[in-house]
Order: sequence, then C-alpha cells, then structure tokens
Amino acid sequence: MGCYICYGKPPKCFRRSLRRVAPWFYLALRSVKLRLRASLSAQDDMLKCFCNHLAHPQKYAIIKPIMFNRRSLMFLPRVKNERLISDKTLTLSFPLKVWCGDRPSRNLLPVLHEMMPYSSFVQSAREDADVTVCVTPGFIQRPEFYTVTCADGKIDVMATDYRGLINAAATLAQAIRFEDGKFVIPEIAITDHPDSSWRSVMLDPARHVIPMDEVRAIILGMAKSKYNKLHLHLCDHQGFSYFSDVYPELPLSPGTTYTKDDLREIVAYAGMFGIDVIPEIDLPAHSFHLTKKFDYLKCHSEDEENGGKPLSGWNICIGNEESYTYIKNILSELAEIFPYEYIHMGTDEIYMDDIDREPRITSFTCQCKVCNARFLPMGYNTLLPRFYYFVNRVYNIVGDLGKKMMMWNDQIDISDGAPDIPRDILIEFWRVAMPHRGPVEGCSMQAFVEAGFEVVNADYPNTYVDLYMKWNKLKDWNLRKNPADTPAVDFRILGGETCAWEGNNYPHYRHALYFTFPTFGDRCWNVEKPLAEDKETMLDLTRACLGASVPVDFNLFSYLKGVPLGDAYRMEGKIFADDADLSALRATLENLSHLSVDQEHLKNNLLSLIQ
Repeated sequence: MGCYICYGKPPKCFRRSLRRVAPWFYLALRSVKLRLRASLSAQDDMLKCFCNHLAHPQKYAIIKPIMFNRRSLMFLPRVKNERLISDKTLTLSFPLKVWCGDRPSRNLLPVLHEMMPYSSFVQSAREDADVTVCVTPGFIQRPEFYTVTCADGKIDVMATDYRGLINAAATLAQAIRFEDGKFVIPEIAITDHPDSSWRSVMLDPARHVIPMDEVRAIILGMAKSKYNKLHLHLCDHQGFSYFSDVYPELPLSPGTTYTKDDLREIVAYAGMFGIDVIPEIDLPAHSFHLTKKFDYLKCHSEDEENGGKPLSGWNICIGNEESYTYIKNILSELAEIFPYEYIHMGTDEIYMDDIDREPRITSFTCQCKVCNARFLPMGYNTLLPRFYYFVNRVYNIVGDLGKKMMMWNDQIDISDGAPDIPRDILIEFWRVAMPHRGPVEGCSMQAFVEAGFEVVNADYPNTYVDLYMKWNKLKDWNLRKNPADTPAVDFRILGGETCAWEGNNYPHYRHALYFTFPTFGDRCWNVEKPLAEDKETMLDLTRACLGASVPVDFNLFSYLKGVPLGDAYRMEGKIFADDADLSALRATLENLSHLSVDQEHLKNNLLSLIQ
C-alpha cells in the first residue's frame, strides 16, 4: 500500500537544501517524523511513507488541491482536507471484503450498514481486502482524527480512536453515489478532524415523549453529521418521561412513557455511534409534577397554616432534607442506566416573578418555614446563597455516584466572577436571564469562561430549533464568538448544542431537525469557517439529508422557502415556495432509493406536506 498523499514511494528530495536554508523547519519535520514512527507498526507501509513525506518534503510528492467536480464530492459537515487523486471512480460490488485491524474496527461494520443500508460487508485477510480499517492511537495528536483514501480499487480508513472511525464512516456514506444502477465512489484522499469536542443535540421527551423509532432515526441522523453527545431532558413540570422503579407513582409525561429498558436501548444504540447520552433531571424549578404529588417536597409558610394562600410549587423545597433524598434516589437509578461522564441537573428558571397565573409560578421564597429553619442559622437570608447551597449539595450527590455535574447558567450571578460553586461544574450557557427572572447585570458567557468554568454554547437565538433558529444566522454562527468571547480563554468553550424543546409537540421537527443536523453540525465541526449561501451549499445539504440516490443537480431547497428551521415555518405551516413545482418534487422524492432510516423519515414527512 502506498502513501495516501502521493500513493507511491516518495522520490529523492531536497533534504540537504532544506537543512541548509531552513534548519529549524528541517528539525521540526524530523521531530514529527520520529514521533510518528514511534507509534506505528513496522509493517504499516502507508504510514511509514507518510512519515517520510514529513521528514523529506519535496516539490512534487504531495497531490495539490484541484478544482474538484462537485458532482463527485459533496460533504456536510465539510471535511478539513479533500483531494481528488484522479478523475476515476471506484465501482463498489457488495459484499465488500473488509480487514479490521483491531477490536474497535470490527465494531464499525454494523455502523456502516446502519448508515448505508444498501451495503454489506464480510471480514477478510488484509491482502484480500477491498477495505482496510484500523485505529492507530497517537499517530496524530487530535481526538476523532481520521483519514479516508480511495484509490487503486481499495478504500483505506485510519483513525486515532473509535469516534474517528465513526466520522470516517459518515464521510464514506456521503462520498458514495448511486449512478446508472451502480454504487460508485471517487478516487479521493481525505484528512479530517473536528474543531470542537462537544457537538450535541438536546431532545425534550418530558413535554411529550418521542416514539422510539423517531429517537433511533434522530440518533442516526446525528451520527451521520458527526455529533458525539445526546442530551435528554427527562422531566419537566408536565411529568416524567420514563417509568421509575424508585418512585412508580410519579406523574408521567404525555405520550407513551419510556421504560428503563427503552432508555438502555437508546444508550446502546447511541453508543454504537460513539454518542454519549446525558440525562437531565431539571431541579429545583419546573417541579409542579413533583410538588402536586408529593406535598412534603413543597415549600410551606406560616401564613398557609393560618388559612393564607399556599406558596407556589414551581420549585421543590431546598430546605427539606427529603428533597435531597429524592434527588439521590433518582440519580442513583439513572447512573445505573447512563454510563457516561455527566448528569445534567437543570437549575434554570427558578425566578419567574413576572408570570402571574394559577398555579402561580414564583421565584424562590424566603417565606418557607422549612427553608428558614435551615438557612437563617447559616446566615443565608437572601435567595442566591440558598440556591448555591442547593447546587453544592447536588454537586456532592452527583460526585458520590462517580459523575460530573452539568447545569444551565441563567441563575448564577457571575458578575463578580466568584460564585460559591465548584469550577468543575460544566455550564450550559443558554441566555442571560430576563429581568425579574434572575441575575442580569454583568452576566455573560465570556464571564463564565473568564471565571474558570468550561462552557457548552447553547445560546438560544442561534441554537433553539423550536422558535429561534434561522438559516441566515446559523450559517455564520461561531460558537466561540456568539455571544462575545475572550480569545485568551475560549478553549474553555467546549462546543455547541442545538435544542429541540417541547418533545413531539411541534410538527416542523419532522423536517427541521434533519436539516439542522448537518448545518449545525458543520458549525461545530468547522468553527471559524462560515457556510456559504450558494447553490453548491444547498446541493451539499440536499445530499446530506437525502442520500446517495439524489440526482446530481437536485436542490431540494429551491422548492422550499429557503432552509426551513425555526418559528416562521412552524407557525405558518407551509414550507414550500409559492412557485414550487410540487408534482416534480413529489416525483423526485418518490424515486429516491437506498435510503437510511433517517432519510426515509425525512422523505415521508416531506411527501406528507405536499398537498
């Protein structure tokens, strides 16, 4: 096997000239060569050749980037480096023979079939293989890095870790085309890696449970757009989205409630694609479902005992030790199901003084006799230190379970940079609180990173698919700069999350989510490089959403009112352009074939909207 850069042995080069003219550059390249070779198998000729290129560069060894044919290469998220080796294509004849160099590589075979259901694979010896797959840790110091090389009738995939293999599979799925009754792939060389380590989607089954088949389709769509986190908002004031063995009497969310086995199935299916699933139990607010059922978790005042108006049940009573017993029991149950690093504890919107309705949604209160009995002796006479007490108690419960805590930002007063909570809590920034709903002055995302917190950017105007996301903003969104950042510490902004609130209540999710995955995924993968608003980008997005059999020049979005993502399309209920030829669109969609589950969902949802 030759080098994936020159696809052959490197000719003699100008080592002596380089050593004389730029000795520092020569030494740097030689150092890279030695570090790479230390981690490689002596038999891996492809990588050894790659090392020789680094140590002995010469004028003609590397294939120069060319103006490739957009009919052959279309990727979204965009890959970092792509080169056409030739104008030829490889014709794929299934089943393909695959050599898997290690255990993670063998786990890739079912992933390939899920992403490309028309494909089939059999394991073989390396010398007989059509496809070689190998994980080589440390050969490049970048998590999720991968290379794909298609040439001389073979496909070679190499990655630094399992998630890199998943990313490579997603790229292969977009590279393959179905033309003239054959599956073909261009002769290409690709190297790629993400700019951010946190690329996430939040689903909200608490407000309406999302059917399992839709969850699986969503996870597959996420994997093909190279996400690595799924955040599940499991409870809200409407109820619990799964049936708890510890508290079977908990009020349940609308829709068909998940069993614990359903949650395990979600974790297992997402795990196949290298996606961590993060459960959220939203407390202390959004808790009507708890306080209506368990009166002992509700705040009570002295006036209430004398016939006065009851206090709100929006927040659980954080002065009551029973509240922490409840939290410990629920989190212990979830920790057994979700094996990953983080548990999300919500903590948003505890202040809601501007809303006057029954049952009244109010902020924390200093009128609760149980809270006052606990906090006044501590000197906690105001609401904020009481909230920080709650955060620290929950942080310790989460830590005792071997997990790390994640929370929303809006109730933390970061204005002086020194809130009394641990700095290793991962902050999900979604907004500065509205007036009367929490601290405002001096609070910002950059204040959190400057104070030493790591942050996930979920700034609602740019990331919420329910009401706010718009293509003309998203294409230029930079998760490190919107909202404003401090460049010296922007490494603490781990990545971004797009949020789909209200569960299955919004019909527009059935198309908007699938348009969002590759678009938002690209903004997390290529942070500093905006998306163009041109025909080629729309062709890329069409292909990413609908797969290998899409006609070469088919632009789905020429039939729509742009890229329908957020509120305008949900409220209006019509996504098609006024002059769209819907009969032609229907015919094209109906002729699509060899679709994966997520693509089939999108196709059927679009057909259902055509009158």
